[in-house]
Amino acid sequence: MNSATLSFNPRLRREPDGSITIAAPAKLNLGLRIFSVRDDGYHPIESWFVPISFYDTIRIIPQAAFELVVTGQTAAMPEKLQDNLVGKAAIALFKAAKQEPHGRIMLHKIIPPGGGLGGGSSDAAAALLALNAAFSLEQSMASLQALALSLGSDVPFFVPCRSALCRGRGEIMEPLDFSHAIYAVLLIPPQGVSTRLVYEQFDRYPQPELRPAMQWQQLAQAAPAEINAKISNDLAGPAFAIAPWLDTLRAELVQAAGQPMHLSGSGSTLFTLFDSGPAAAAFARLCQQRFAHRVRTLPVRIYRPHEVLGD
Repeated sequence: MNSATLSFNPRLRREPDGSITIAAPAKLNLGLRIFSVRDDGYHPIESWFVPISFYDTIRIIPQAAFELVVTGQTAAMPEKLQDNLVGKAAIALFKAAKQEPHGRIMLHKIIPPGGGLGGGSSDAAAALLALNAAFSLEQSMASLQALALSLGSDVPFFVPCRSALCRGRGEIMEPLDFSHAIYAVLLIPPQGVSTRLVYEQFDRYPQPELRPAMQWQQLAQAAPAEINAKISNDLAGPAFAIAPWLDTLRAELVQAAGQPMHLSGSGSTLFTLFDSGPAAAAFARLCQQRFAHRVRTLPVRIYRPHEVLGD
């Protein structure tokens, strides 16, 4: 293992047994704009992506055999390596390095699938980083980003995994720092929403030809309450159209919070923002009392660009 590679990325940690671990955080979309589908079938986006203190963990154990072991939230995880996004990431990385795949990948899942939190994409990016370091594959950050994009539109964000304004398919990233500490409460229903169906519903909606430009840099300097009031998600309407139960839940949560409630990505996770940990924790307790049978409630912190993810 290459110590220089490890020191290059503070997310990577060498364990006493020689294995390497890395946190794979979930993300929130603090605002999401979707534009009409391109000729290549992709929808251009414009969104403020932020990593949060809710993460899966990947551990790489050196060995000659190649295997993936998944623990935790495994119900919707494909069992075959070639069907799992982490397995696909590993296979693509070793192919780029002209090596046969090897090593044991231990993935502990906490982030639920189908929630709009990017858990699978984050796992794939974390696997690229950890395997590259563990086996000194010497792939550059540009190469890792290219591999990430081949795996999915939002996988590239999770390679640097820093607050960013994302455009294009999500691969065009502009670092976006923010002025105030931001906390959020996640409300995670037990059922997800199909991203494919949400986008199909979006395409049925008439799209405005011109919209005022979003002032993202200005927004990032605002207090959390102002950010919470100004952001919106173009996929919310389509998601609520195919999952009316989710819109009903959102309305009840808005009434309980007394402030806007937002959809992350294509759903089904809802969230709202706070300016302090205690305020977020207080609302989380309220939701646990009133909505425990309908959602999982989780207060989280949004990582600043200088913070080490997983701390």
